Amino acid sequence: MQSRMLKVLPLSAFMLCLLLLAGCDLSTTMDYDQDFDFSAIKTYQWAGEKPEQVTDMAHRRIVNAIDEQLQAKGLSIAESDPDVYVVYYGDDDEQVVANTTHYGYGYGPGWYWGGGMGGSTTTVSTYTVGTLVIDMYSAAKKELIWRGTVSGTISEDPQKNIKLIQKAAEKVFKKYPPEKKK
Repeated sequence: MQSRMLKVLPLSAFMLCLLLLAGCDLSTTMDYDQDFDFSAIKTYQWAGEKPEQVTDMAHRRIVNAIDEQLQAKGLSIAESDPDVYVVYYGDDDEQVVANTTHYGYGYGPGWYWGGGMGGSTTTVSTYTVGTLVIDMYSAAKKELIWRGTVSGTISEDPQKNIKLIQKAAEKVFKKYPPEKKK
């Protein structure tokens, strides 16, 4: 029984590591004005227009995901006189990956004579990386006070992308509001 457990344990640990790594497909950064009092922000309003390269459906999904995160943080949408203006930018970039595999074999008795053959195969694949930049501007100062950026691989499956947008918004707002400078 104990030897069976020892065989299963490494496999379970490996699967756990894979599950943990599966959540690491989005990279985020955040920058903010360290002198700004984020606790004073209670209301926000959308500014700007839909980025040209973003489809109408994706735009609605992005705005809804950001709204959901901001409202979960205690902010509400203002019809007028908001504390901050929110705007986002979206972009995508096609990435190319080339993988080369070398193979070969040889024959002969040693150093002096023999023969062999070898070769290589290269496969090229592409994938798309999407980047979402979310900015907050102080309505009073008209200055950028917070920027969150998230990047990840865009799927060809629209249903996966719906979940990806939601996950991206959750991850970028995870540390919002930023901690007050001590």
